[in-house]
Amino acid sequence: MFPLAGKAFPTDAEALSSAIEEALREVFALPKGASPVTATGGTYPDIKHVKVDLDGAKVSATEPPPKPLGTGKRQPGVTVGEFELTARPIRYEQAKLDLDLTASGLRFDFDRDKSGRPLLVLTDAEDGEVNARVSKKDIEALMLSAATLGAKQQGVTVQDLELELSSTGPRSIAADVRVKAKKMLVTGVVHITGAVDIDDELNATLSNLRCTGEGMIGTMAAGVMQKHLQAFDGKQVPLMAFSLGDVALRDLEIRLNGSLEVSAAFGKVAGGGAKGKRKAAATKTAGKKK
Repeated sequence: MFPLAGKAFPTDAEALSSAIEEALREVFALPKGASPVTATGGTYPDIKHVKVDLDGAKVSATEPPPKPLGTGKRQPGVTVGEFELTARPIRYEQAKLDLDLTASGLRFDFDRDKSGRPLLVLTDAEDGEVNARVSKKDIEALMLSAATLGAKQQGVTVQDLELELSSTGPRSIAADVRVKAKKMLVTGVVHITGAVDIDDELNATLSNLRCTGEGMIGTMAAGVMQKHLQAFDGKQVPLMAFSLGDVALRDLEIRLNGSLEVSAAFGKVAGGGAKGKRKAAATKTAGKKK
């Protein structure tokens, strides 16, 4: 689901591209001279190819925008033969997220949110896959930024941060963080634990955030950080730049390999998407070895 700029529904491919682009600029700072949205081929409202290029974009909004919700008073929108979205990377504060989405046979409706703003809602897809990746280094950088902000209020300097991630379920990750803090000449250690759960719309929800300290400085810093962490407990972080509307994800996989990687498929084609393609490749390889 894409929010659209303006008040009227687009009436041609150029207007559609502009409406999507201007809505994206409300959330992202885009590279200079970038034309992030192109819609080419076909005869409107049947479009052959749409590409959304968010490579190098930076999240400019201080908070993720609320999920757009339609009123349900829809009208037929557009069909798209091939759709491609790339974001390598999207930057959020000190972290970078790589996102790729490809799909075919898409059908969209036009709708409006409760304020009357037009929306483009995905209602059907033949096949699609989405892949999101964030490195362990970037997760550490984001957490270090948050820890530094909380500790600075008490004159504590955060010197180092180490992160360990482990899988606790098909869609769950446990995080174990060790922070070295210093105040004047005294050092201490802060230990932070928490969990990340990923839902069917690729939203990551933080939970069970706990903070304990070792030593006088560590204990003091932990008390400050715990208050700061409470604001993030239950916080939802979207891993995608938009919602899939009426289409649900399937075959969601989470992998830890020096980074946090999430992949999923969607659409009518059984076994499609990233997971299905990996299985097909594995089957083909196995067949050659016989």
